Amino acid sequence: MFKNKFKAFSIHLALSVILVSIITSAIIYFWYPLDYLGITSFKEITLLIISIDLIMGPVLTFVVFNPNKKSLKFDLTVIVALQLSALTYGSYYLYQGHPVFITYAKGSFTLVNAQLAKPEKAKYNEYRITKLSSAKLAYAEIPNDIIEKNKLLEESMSGGPDLEERVDLYKPYEQHINDIISKSLDASEIFSDKELKFKTSKFFSKHGDNIDQFAFLPLEGSTDDAIIVLNKKSAEFITTINIDPWKYVKK
Repeated sequence: MFKNKFKAFSIHLALSVILVSIITSAIIYFWYPLDYLGITSFKEITLLIISIDLIMGPVLTFVVFNPNKKSLKFDLTVIVALQLSALTYGSYYLYQGHPVFITYAKGSFTLVNAQLAKPEKAKYNEYRITKLSSAKLAYAEIPNDIIEKNKLLEESMSGGPDLEERVDLYKPYEQHINDIISKSLDASEIFSDKELKFKTSKFFSKHGDNIDQFAFLPLEGSTDDAIIVLNKKSAEFITTINIDPWKYVKK
C-alpha cells in the first residue's frame, strides 16, 4: 500500500512542479523583471502557490490514495480543483501586483502596479499601453494651475490616487531626462556603504567600476524600497539595488 501511495504522490508532485514552473516562469518573463522581484508581492504570493500546489496537494494525494477506494476519483478531483483554484487565485493577484509603470515624481520613482495603473487615461501615446506589458518608465508632473494642484492634493489626502498613479498627469519621459538625472543621490556617499558595495560589486565590475555613468534614485515598491540605477545620459533603466535608499536622501 505504501508503495502505491508513494507512486501516486510522486506522479502528482512531478506534474504539479511542471505546471507551477511553467506558469511562474511565464509570469516572471512577461510581468516581473528580476530586478523588480524584491520590491513586489511576488515572493509572498508565490510561496502561497507553492505551499498549496507543491506541498499540500501531493501530500493529500498520498493520504487519500487507495486503489480500492470507491470515492478515490472524487477525492482526487477535489484535490486537483483546490490546487487549480490556488493557482488561479495566485496568478490573478500576481497579475494585479505586477509593475506597469515605474513613475518618477518629486525626486523619486514609484512602482505603480496593474491594480492602480490606468493607462487608458494617458494623454500621451507612449503611456497608452496594455496592463499585460512589463514595467515602463514614466514621468509625472504636478499641475501648474493652482486649482488643479489643490484638487490633486485634496483627492490624495482623502484616499484618492497620488500623483504617481495619475496617468493623466504623465509627461513625455524623454523630455524630462535632465530633471530626473539632476535628482540623483550622491554616488560617493552611497558607495562608501560596505553593504552596498558588497551587493553591487559583481554588477559594477562588469562596467569597469565606473559609477559616474549612472544615476541613482529612490524607488518605492509595493513591499520594499530600493535604489533604481539609470543610465545618466538616457535615463534608461539599468538595474535596482535592494537597499534602503532613504538614508542617502538629504533632508
